[in-house]
Amino acid sequence: MSPQNQEDELLVVGRSASGEFTVDANIVASGRTCVIGSSGSGKSYTVGVLCEELCRTGVPFAVVDTEGEHSGLKEKFEAIWVGTEGGCDLVWDGLDLADLARQAPDISPLILDVSDIGDPKEKIGAFLTSLYETLTERRTPYLVVLEEADKFIPQQGQRLPIFGEVARRGRKRGMGLMICSQRPSLVDKNVLSQCGNQLIGKLIIQNDLQSVAQFFPGRGLPKELTALKSGEFFAMGGFSQSPALVTVRSRTTKHGGTTPTFVRRVVKKYVGPMRQYSPTGTPPSEASQTAPPGKTALGVAAAIALADVPLIVKRGRKFGFLGAQEAVTGVEAHYRTLILLGVRMRRGLLRKRLETVYLTLDGSTGKEVSIDRELEVKRGFEKLVGLSTLQVEVLREVSPGADTSAVDVASSLGESRSTVSRVLSQLSEKRLVRTVEVRRKKLFRRLVDLPEEPSEVTQPELAQVDLQKAKVVPPRIREQDLREVVKGLWDGADVESFQTLLYPVFKVDLVLKRRHRQVFLDGRSGKELEV
Repeated sequence: MSPQNQEDELLVVGRSASGEFTVDANIVASGRTCVIGSSGSGKSYTVGVLCEELCRTGVPFAVVDTEGEHSGLKEKFEAIWVGTEGGCDLVWDGLDLADLARQAPDISPLILDVSDIGDPKEKIGAFLTSLYETLTERRTPYLVVLEEADKFIPQQGQRLPIFGEVARRGRKRGMGLMICSQRPSLVDKNVLSQCGNQLIGKLIIQNDLQSVAQFFPGRGLPKELTALKSGEFFAMGGFSQSPALVTVRSRTTKHGGTTPTFVRRVVKKYVGPMRQYSPTGTPPSEASQTAPPGKTALGVAAAIALADVPLIVKRGRKFGFLGAQEAVTGVEAHYRTLILLGVRMRRGLLRKRLETVYLTLDGSTGKEVSIDRELEVKRGFEKLVGLSTLQVEVLREVSPGADTSAVDVASSLGESRSTVSRVLSQLSEKRLVRTVEVRRKKLFRRLVDLPEEPSEVTQPELAQVDLQKAKVVPPRIREQDLREVVKGLWDGADVESFQTLLYPVFKVDLVLKRRHRQVFLDGRSGKELEV
């Protein structure tokens, strides 16, 4: 096997003290693995990272998704989502599970979303029993990932017997098993003890600590186990000869299990029943909404009256300065949703100290804006929205003025060449880097400018604005998207707060004979905006 092929069969889990931490895909595909960690340890996020790597290396698998957290895999990988929602590829009702199991080794990975099924044991049991029979005949590797294992194979109570059979005899048939749980003490010990590969995250409850003690050789449980940060796991067994502390890498696809974070809000009086309305909760597919009477929100007040807009707007003529002039046929008051992002980072020339700095983004495009006297747009940030932290880090290392190799970027970041090459290919597809080949060597050059480090340390002055007879343009940018960008752009930085605010804009309809056009005016300065 060539070195390149060997790299292709490695799952990139994260980083350890010795550098990039990888595991052999073959060990996971047909082996017995457990991923264990209490609530908030990053267990499900880690399982998502492993699923991304399984997709990348082509390992066939099915994940039993109990919380609807893994459909985001479809953003970048071929996968079949089985569930109950309208966007699913297959729906549980009427699905021939035996036929699906027969085809499973040859088709895309399966996301078995059982989050909206009352008792999923029957369907999962039927599918896995048929899959076990198929693999018994074919003897080909296939991995089953089981989230919340304590619900399917509890230490006490009704178990799905197929999992015990797979744990004991599945290896010879090529059937691998990865069990994941927050409470290992509640998982069938006969199955848990079969797991030769382990990723153990933060645990607090004494019973759970005792359950994983069997995996730590020598002096027993490490003291750090009860104080690990989210995303930190001890890798052991077939993954590492001695316990290795690993920080799991960032996901490249959306994780559906992110816990909502607190942001400061404006406390209002209860005004009685009204139609549901929220500038931040409107689906992006809807254009805009008019607020119910008396509704207010945090933002910037307009300095121009609606009636004065026809007098301010610049109207064109048929022949330059001559001929008929455009007529104003309609004016609408809009509020555009902006995002005030608080970024926690270290600043200072000599004594670096943590400070919170702020930047303001357009909620629809992601462009950075300034709202000092008027809405000024700064380009650059919008190109990065939707990228993962690793993609931004790689992009940052690619020079805009000289050709850069994947080896140079990998050396600077401490990542493997194969990982960096894969990310550079993704950035090239997005037209964020240019790729040229010189003497059979690929070189890259950045095609976008990166935002400068934010400098504002105070929030802008805001007030309650009246939304009566105004339409609100809802945001499309998510907090998690911006968090990924911020962490990749500036070392040690992270998003501390995410707050929406409204900015006044007037939409003006202009007509000259048969020609129609629309312009947008800044609600404070009256200048024309490019939106």
